[in-house]
Amino acid sequence: MNYKVIDIENWKRKDQYEFFKSFDLPFFNVTANVNVTSFLTYTKNNKLPFFYCTLFAILKACNEIPEFRYRINENQVFDYQKINAGITILKDDNTFIYGSIDFKSNLHEFVIHAKEMVAHQKLNKAFLPHDTNDLIFVSAIPWVSFTGFVHARKTCESDSVPRFVIGKFFKEKDQLLLPISVEVHHALADGFHIGQFLEKIQLEFDSYS
Repeated sequence: MNYKVIDIENWKRKDQYEFFKSFDLPFFNVTANVNVTSFLTYTKNNKLPFFYCTLFAILKACNEIPEFRYRINENQVFDYQKINAGITILKDDNTFIYGSIDFKSNLHEFVIHAKEMVAHQKLNKAFLPHDTNDLIFVSAIPWVSFTGFVHARKTCESDSVPRFVIGKFFKEKDQLLLPISVEVHHALADGFHIGQFLEKIQLEFDSYS
């Protein structure tokens, strides 16, 4: 079993969970710029796809922060022990499908695995929604350096999957900055946890110097 059930009655954020879980719009979004100067150089020098490497950093951070692993399942909260990625895959005709990539703890293994999974799904998968909650949803808009983002969604109380969008990196003075949109369910996570996430991915990016 890939999850454990949270004991809500003895959970430290029971009050926040009970307050926010029934909101019509319980998600909140933060968009921030992260420094990818050395990280981009590393990916270019090693001929690694920037998107997959960024996805690795996002998945690694999410797997390390419990609040990004929590999901609402009817009247329970699951803590998934491993979180994978649900992504958008752009097709040759500029439409897209939803695909998935399993998390690997090694960057180079993850990139090889991601390439194989995406190539297979691009040829064989139809446009179908994701049917599991042990995911984060990640999209890329590499044509736009955005400053905010709003997702399309159906109103559904059981939807609690975090969503990420990666934008177009841009130069500011001597740094290359990447906009990342982070959206989480407020019954499960707060601004503090988004701050943790952004700190972790910045440390990950900086480690490739």
